[in-house]
Amino acid sequence: MTRDTILKAAAQEIELNGMTLFRVKRVAYAAGISVGLLYSYFDDREDLIACAISHRFREVLRGLAETFTNPLMCVKTTEDLRQALRIIIAETQVPARTEARIQRIESMSFARHNPTASQGIAEAKREIADLIVSRVKPLEDARLLAEGMSAVAFARIWYALFFGQIELEGEHALAVNPDEWFLALTVLAEAAIRKEPSDLAF
Repeated sequence: MTRDTILKAAAQEIELNGMTLFRVKRVAYAAGISVGLLYSYFDDREDLIACAISHRFREVLRGLAETFTNPLMCVKTTEDLRQALRIIIAETQVPARTEARIQRIESMSFARHNPTASQGIAEAKREIADLIVSRVKPLEDARLLAEGMSAVAFARIWYALFFGQIELEGEHALAVNPDEWFLALTVLAEAAIRKEPSDLAF
């Protein structure tokens, strides 16, 4: 618990002051421990920063994964899936999700230059990928996905859309009205769902 408390405090320090102005004393104070005790858990300042980056990345990724997969957990029919995807699409347009995606990208950028952070982020990716697949696979098993759409392919499509989505605000060639974007995602979601005989009758 102490290590997790330190990592949370260190992640907050990074968010508030960045890595250049990162201060171990402030982290120890926020965690309610001495600097000496803090260093019994981490080799040095750089090790603490790297572990905090990995911790933050895992937390952000898990939060996004929960947003993506929680509505899918009670899906039994194609109509359930349709409703779940509507919830997912609406949830992922919340501005806080964009902030989470930006934090994820920043963590990955730092990890390129730090072996500890790089290893931690790789482990987090594997852990979250396993979580997503375990929650999406039942859709394929229940034959709720469109013909030719595997659970992994389904997850990859939505992962790319929601986990890698960049901020598209402002005036530029890729600017799109939020209602238009929402409709486009809804159309894409509909294409991923197996068509029932009643759907094909129209």
